Amino acid sequence: MILDYMEDEVILRFWSFFFAFIIAKIILEQSILKFDFFQYSLFNNFTWIKLLSLIVEVIIFSVVFIVFYYLFTNFSKWKMRIKYELAQKKK
Repeated sequence: MILDYMEDEVILRFWSFFFAFIIAKIILEQSILKFDFFQYSLFNNFTWIKLLSLIVEVIIFSVVFIVFYYLFTNFSKWKMRIKYELAQKKK
């Protein structure tokens, strides 16, 4: 019983992670800046600007990814809280 719950939780976290990653990648590839993640050739022509732009892109990607992951993992909790509060108001 407990293992079934844990397996379900792991599966839900995997799909939340997967869809958050895909959505973040699609959004940032379609943005105005046209982020080309991990397409840098840092070892051929190393410049600090290439390195800094890679770091900035990774930070932006991380922020967008974390936002979507947080939304996916907490959406059901928020929905249940709203239902609970509405039930309390009816009483």
